[in-house]
Amino acid sequence: IRPGAGNHQNAKEDWEQQIDQLKLHASPIHKKREVCTAEVKAAITNAIAQRIPQHKYGVFLSGGVDSSLLTLLAQKQNANMICYTIGYKGTTEAKDVTSSRVLAKTFNLQWKLKILTLEDVEKYIKYAIKIMKPVNLIDSVSIGIAVVIIAAAEEAKKDEINTFIGGLGAEEIFAGYKRHLDVKDVNEECWRGLRAMWSRDLVRDAALATALNIEVRTPFLDREVIMAAMRCPGAWKIADGQRKIILRGIAESL
Repeated sequence: IRPGAGNHQNAKEDWEQQIDQLKLHASPIHKKREVCTAEVKAAITNAIAQRIPQHKYGVFLSGGVDSSLLTLLAQKQNANMICYTIGYKGTTEAKDVTSSRVLAKTFNLQWKLKILTLEDVEKYIKYAIKIMKPVNLIDSVSIGIAVVIIAAAEEAKKDEINTFIGGLGAEEIFAGYKRHLDVKDVNEECWRGLRAMWSRDLVRDAALATALNIEVRTPFLDREVIMAAMRCPGAWKIADGQRKIILRGIAESL
């Protein structure tokens, strides 16, 4: 996702056509769990290797399974990176900040934590609205995500970093949203969400990339990663209310 990436007039149609084509070829569904897991792991590892820059880069580290897995695999490829975590000032440390702190200490990561005050949040919200208004994404989720990216990019500028690895796409292909718990066909909902990503996530991130002059590389949206993930039965992605089981298993194995 690069500056100006959202300006192409037919971008939405192109994206939807690509997803439709992937859906046609993402078969057959695997019957052996170990085969499915191995293919997903190999695809993610290769996708990250293809996207790691030679220069110093940043990782958006939220402490969740998606960004933590990307961080560990990226470190194996090229450890010339800094991880950025954004937190909010409060009486207790947020779970995502604690998780990121533990990961950074355990794996000896270069890690920077920025804690936002109420004044910071107000400033970033105003800036986020300014960026999101032209693309008609003035909703709480879009603005909340934009605030975090703006804050992380601002911190990274001090380190002369404008290229990032991000976890966009993992929630869709590995069934990470609450809505995936409430459907009969998990994979069909994954495909529907992937197809709808342009109007929501990609337009948002393209607008941010343009305004902040950053590039975000997204391994989970690699063609082969999508294909490998969508060859896994939906029942292997969700069980007993837990989501993204396949991805969690891969992370645990590492």
